[in-house]
Amino acid sequence: MKKMDQLKKPADSETQIKMTLVSNKRGKERSRSRVLTIIEKKFEDGIYNMKSLLRFSEPKEVNGTAFLTWDRIDAKFDDQWLYLPALKKVKRIRAKDKERSFMGTDFSYEDLSGRNIKSDSYELIGEDIIHGTECYKINATPIEKKTQYGARLIWVDKKKYLMKRIEFYNKKKEQVKILDISEHVKNGEYWTQTKLVMKNLKNGHRTELEIIKVIYDQGLKDNVFTESYLKRK
Repeated sequence: MKKMDQLKKPADSETQIKMTLVSNKRGKERSRSRVLTIIEKKFEDGIYNMKSLLRFSEPKEVNGTAFLTWDRIDAKFDDQWLYLPALKKVKRIRAKDKERSFMGTDFSYEDLSGRNIKSDSYELIGEDIIHGTECYKINATPIEKKTQYGARLIWVDKKKYLMKRIEFYNKKKEQVKILDISEHVKNGEYWTQTKLVMKNLKNGHRTELEIIKVIYDQGLKDNVFTESYLKRK
C-alpha cells in the first residue's frame, strides 16, 4: 500500500470525463450520460493535502453544478461543498450526509474524498488475477469508525502497484459495492485511471467513468479551489 501511495503524482491536473449512469429494471438496461471536468491540486502546507473541483457541463439540466472537496491530512471527514445553479446556493456537505449518493451516481460523498493511507490497517490475505493482471489481495479495516464502511478488499497490481478493484462492505459485513478499474494509461511520468465502473450490488445500478482528456501540471491557482469559485461557469 505504501508503494502504491508513493507513485509519482502531478502537482495539478485537469481531467474531462464521460459519465454513464446505467439502471437495470426487469432485465432492461437504461443509460444516460453526463460530461464533467475535475481539476485537482496538491497542497504541501496546512491541514489539507489535496483540493479538487468537479463541474458538470452536459446535459443542460446539470450544467454548472459543481462540487468542491478539500482533502484533510488527518483522519477526519474532508470539507465538501455542492453548488446547485437552479437554487443559486452553495451547500456544505455535513458529516451525516457523507453516505448519501452524489448526484444520483453510485458514488457517495465519502467515496469522492481522498482516503489517507493512515486511515486503515492492512492485511495481505492472498493473490488473485484481476483484469488479466496478477494482484495482491488486501483487506483494509478502518481505524476511524466514522466511515460508512466496515471493511474494503483491495486488489493491487503486483508489478506496477496500481489499484485494480475495490470491494466495499458495510458494518454488517455485507458486500454493497464494487469499483473496477479496468484500464490505466501512462502519460509521461504519471499513471491515469482511464476506465472505471462502480456497481451497486443492492439495486443493480452502475456508474461508468471514461477519461476523455487529461492535462497535467498547468500551475493552477489556489483561488480556483474556493467556495466563491464554485458559482462560476
